Amino acid sequence: MPEPKDAKQAIEDILGPAMVREIWTVSFPELVAFTFQQFTIGSVLPAVMYMFRRGWRRGAGNFRDKFPMNVGEVIGRTRSAGKKTEPSITTVARILTEDTKRFDGFVSKTGRDILADLLLCHCFENRQHESGRHHPLIRVFPTHYLSSWIDIPVDVANLRDVPESLVSILVNQKVGEVIDGKECEKSWFRIGSDFEHNLLLKVLGTGMQLGHGLGDLNERFDESVAVGVDQLLTIRTAQQCGAAPQKLKASARFISKGSEIPNRHSIAKQAARALNEDFRIFLQAYGVGVPRQCLLPMLESCISLGLTNVMLSTSAMLFDWEQTGTLPHSDSPWPLFVDASSSSDPELQTFSEGVMDDTYRRLRRLPVILMALRIADNKAKYDKKLSEDLPPVRPDAEARLNFLGELIQQRHALSERLHDDIWEKASQCIEQLRDIPGCENVVAILENESGISNAVWRMAEAVMHLMGDKQHSSSLESCLHSCLMVGESNGLAVERRVQFKIVRNNKKSGVIRSIVLTNTMLDFLVHRHLRKPGKRGATQQHSLSFTGLLTILRERYGLYVDQAPPGHSISMELLLRNRHKLEDRLRDLGLLVGVNDAESMKRLRPRFKARDVEVQDDRGE
Repeated sequence: MPEPKDAKQAIEDILGPAMVREIWTVSFPELVAFTFQQFTIGSVLPAVMYMFRRGWRRGAGNFRDKFPMNVGEVIGRTRSAGKKTEPSITTVARILTEDTKRFDGFVSKTGRDILADLLLCHCFENRQHESGRHHPLIRVFPTHYLSSWIDIPVDVANLRDVPESLVSILVNQKVGEVIDGKECEKSWFRIGSDFEHNLLLKVLGTGMQLGHGLGDLNERFDESVAVGVDQLLTIRTAQQCGAAPQKLKASARFISKGSEIPNRHSIAKQAARALNEDFRIFLQAYGVGVPRQCLLPMLESCISLGLTNVMLSTSAMLFDWEQTGTLPHSDSPWPLFVDASSSSDPELQTFSEGVMDDTYRRLRRLPVILMALRIADNKAKYDKKLSEDLPPVRPDAEARLNFLGELIQQRHALSERLHDDIWEKASQCIEQLRDIPGCENVVAILENESGISNAVWRMAEAVMHLMGDKQHSSSLESCLHSCLMVGESNGLAVERRVQFKIVRNNKKSGVIRSIVLTNTMLDFLVHRHLRKPGKRGATQQHSLSFTGLLTILRERYGLYVDQAPPGHSISMELLLRNRHKLEDRLRDLGLLVGVNDAESMKRLRPRFKARDVEVQDDRGE
């Protein structure tokens, strides 16, 4: 395989730098909502709260400037010229204790160490979950609204457009290319609003006051309001920052340029609707009744489950689109098998790993589909005649995808313009790449030795081959890994390293994953589905049996427990064992009660009492 820089330069000479700049990437966020790269779900909510309150994307803040490091306060990473390193928890504790009025009794070394441990336990997390007080901080917990003042991560691009996508899903604005407060006044999650008209801000914005109406962004905390120590430490850290981060400035680095929040509707509409409804109902019913230390992990479980469902449902729709050129009328959840034993049963674990391995194998085709979309979209945008019929990409990209599908499948009247241009560029690429060592396979693809008659698909395959598997496949797997929150106590999957019987990608060992339902995830699922929408925007109790929960898991999220996913076979004995494992775990958690062995008498019950959060004027759909 050629060196990526040489290959990219060769392609640029033919396609042009502008086109290569648009297609030489691993995702297409304008069509699939967020970038397919690694991110941290735990860092999403502070950025979401910032956008809810202010109505624009987050830019530079004051955290690193207000918490400067001393020599030796961060280990494992040194400063490079002109580049700052994230402070450690020792830095935060040292600066906070300089305020002797608010932190009287913590000025000694022992006191600072105790404060640092409290901060690390309740407010911050070290990079790679490392323990100790001298590692760079990677995230701030959303214990309070003022966590949105603390700009971690510093570069909002590290969140891969996930906060923007979540805001768009929750606001559910019907029209417009960008999120506008005037267009979402009836949403539960109003943009640019106060703390009474946005459900998330009301729950997590305890004690927040505004100066002079909605336009006054100099909000402050009412010191007379009692809050928990976890919230108070976050508040004090934010107050030390002095103010919220600035607007995000326009930059060519960002796909969505500028501070505006893009209004992107996922093509997987049912999955997005499920995420919207789950987040809203759970937060409304339990936002004030569940202790904050339990609420936040359950909210992250909700986001993990929802984003995984959106990503995989979108992928399934794009696979159908590849074959027909038209998106299916509705999306269905991607089937996954749950190991209810949490890896304690080797047979159940192995089967779940097999289903997940098949999922990752099938997803390796997705980057090629996205590349074909980018190539066709780039041509259609800048072609005079094609651009006249090109549907808008926001807020709903379905019409755009179907139009591009018509072009690629050669069913549109102007399809020849696209295919003739791509064929001409492919011929030039053959001549350019023929003499470059390592490009033999790319030339073979472009010359149609693999039997791909469609010029667009040949070009897509060739460009992806030049980019290399490491860049696109690993990025896609990292994105799914992040959505699943693999290995997290409130995530959806676990992993282990194994030795392969057959060498894969020149590797004798690797990591395989299985789907599990952690205790926190089970807590969220049961409590969420014990409530349903009621009158005037409120929620009401919903009686739910164990069998009913299994049906919801399968039909709403694609999580199979007592049935084999389509295309896979497993013995009935293992399925029954898996069902009993899940039943026993629910009973141990206090979420299941049954007076006898009858399935209809096995009912789910909550551990926390529901107390509906009232949003002013009963806003909501």
